[in-house]
Amino acid sequence: MTKNTPTWAVVATVDEPPALVQAFVAWYLSLGAARIFIYCDKPGDPVGSVLRHLPQVTVLMCDDAHWLRVGKSRPRRHQVRQVRNARDAYAQMEADWLIHCDADEFLWPRMPVAETLAGVDDGVDGLVVQVAERVHAARSPTQNIFEGAFRRPFREPAARGRRIFGLDYDLTYRGLTGHSQGKAFVRKGRALNMSIHRPRPVRSDQEVALERAHVDALELLHFDGLTTAFWTYKLARMVYALEKRDGMPPSDHRRKQADALIADPDGAEALYDRLKRPDAALIDLLKTMGLWVEPSFDPSEPIARWFPDQPADLRPDVLDAWLQRKKAHVLKFLRA
Repeated sequence: MTKNTPTWAVVATVDEPPALVQAFVAWYLSLGAARIFIYCDKPGDPVGSVLRHLPQVTVLMCDDAHWLRVGKSRPRRHQVRQVRNARDAYAQMEADWLIHCDADEFLWPRMPVAETLAGVDDGVDGLVVQVAERVHAARSPTQNIFEGAFRRPFREPAARGRRIFGLDYDLTYRGLTGHSQGKAFVRKGRALNMSIHRPRPVRSDQEVALERAHVDALELLHFDGLTTAFWTYKLARMVYALEKRDGMPPSDHRRKQADALIADPDGAEALYDRLKRPDAALIDLLKTMGLWVEPSFDPSEPIARWFPDQPADLRPDVLDAWLQRKKAHVLKFLRA
């Protein structure tokens, strides 16, 4: 049987505002993560110095030496870099479980994470954590990037979703603008390859035993679109990567979102409102269907605990300013 108090770790490849990474690290430390692997996609990322005082955090700079160590030269596609880093963390971790997350994904447990993992049968290779995506209940100014409620995926046929939610449903996947697959904890020592959402078998004839965590015990909060500008940037980055032959083929709904943005670059705010700001009637419907959740998510206390001398400014305009400094070439690409 699984030991009573299994340990767990989290891995992320980041190229984000340092304040977001602080929130990510502080939150997972507060949940009891034994190890946090942070792979800095940009070798000169200043977040390394921000995290260096934390012994539970392993920071790796993804320079040429790093990529040669994990296999080959730096992959062009960022998804491939993410997967390679996750596999590197899996190979070296000492914890019993590892989950691969993005910096805008935060576990929301209703009971200790270790307690949930302790209840998983030894024969299970991975525990899938279902996702809820952040939306806004009203169009009003926000004080920090983590405000809002969450929408769960609609798991019935797309035709029924279109009838219920309207034509904009086609610009989503199961009602979400991002992914609906969730993420998975992977048990240490299994003959598996880490990937973005699920572990993959090493052999074609191999079966992977997965179990799904109940949302009443553990859920993944995805802040897809930290701000309107960040949401726009993600779509622009996808189009930019494809143009430069540097990205994976997008999912159908992401391609439709990008096409809508390309057709009207000045309409990003309106598009965001259509897809991520449900009106009162839709909110009531989502609540009736069990697809609306309002957790009291607030990482400020963990940030203050783990970064007492390094406050994190999580105001939306501060993150948008970081985007303009660091990613202007991608944002401008839509208007080229």
